Amino acid sequence: MAAMEGEGGAPVLQEWRVAEGRVVVLRLNRPERRNALNQEMVEALTQTFRRLKADASVRAVVLTGQGKAFCAGIDLTSPVNAVQQASDEAEDISHNPVRAMEAFDRPIIGAINGSCVTGGFELALACDFLVGSPNASFRDTHAAVGVVPCWGLSQKLSRIIGPGRARAASLSAMRIDAKTAERWGILVKVTLHEDLLDECVAMATASADLNPDIVEQYTRTLRDGFGLPLSQGLALERERALRQYGGLGQAGIGNRAGSFHSKL
Repeated sequence: MAAMEGEGGAPVLQEWRVAEGRVVVLRLNRPERRNALNQEMVEALTQTFRRLKADASVRAVVLTGQGKAFCAGIDLTSPVNAVQQASDEAEDISHNPVRAMEAFDRPIIGAINGSCVTGGFELALACDFLVGSPNASFRDTHAAVGVVPCWGLSQKLSRIIGPGRARAASLSAMRIDAKTAERWGILVKVTLHEDLLDECVAMATASADLNPDIVEQYTRTLRDGFGLPLSQGLALERERALRQYGGLGQAGIGNRAGSFHSKL
């Protein structure tokens, strides 16, 4: 599939494969605009994740940015269709990159190379977990710009860092540096800038080496349970466990476990 090109002819989203093709690296590629999201990049992200979902050979994705920023948010000189992005209509969802990432049922690792601002912050939070360089930072400027979020920031951030910190971050547009982001749990770790992509690819490859069916099911359960009260999340886990165990039978469970342990 040909990459979608920007004004200068370069693809706004770069894509390549590693780990025998099982891991895809996607890099936002508008460094002159700090990888700000215009309609071309939004569409490229959406259609790429939809295509990768249909490709069973892809076990994990690493998402990063070119240059000094991960993503500066929506490009206000070339804004996307905000009404479409906020809509729950099926046609509009088909053009929503965060919905496409949520529908991709394998791990997405964010390699946060620089600043994540507003829509870029939301794009990062659509990943399953984030690893950052010391240059990583996060800032919610919705209230400064004069718009409200529609890609999940108002709900996801408080569930990750707690309501008080989330309100402080969003209602004061405070900048969260890499060390603070790691301490608060936005980043799972901070690594050297020059090692960032290699570390994330190694983590994605480790995931790709696991049982692919279980990784997909586990990814869905982790995501689906994220917004549920604990009692409902536990019920969801039991329901899906029973569904799988009932299909395998006791002998099948033992065979799977033995097969995995033999690889350790």
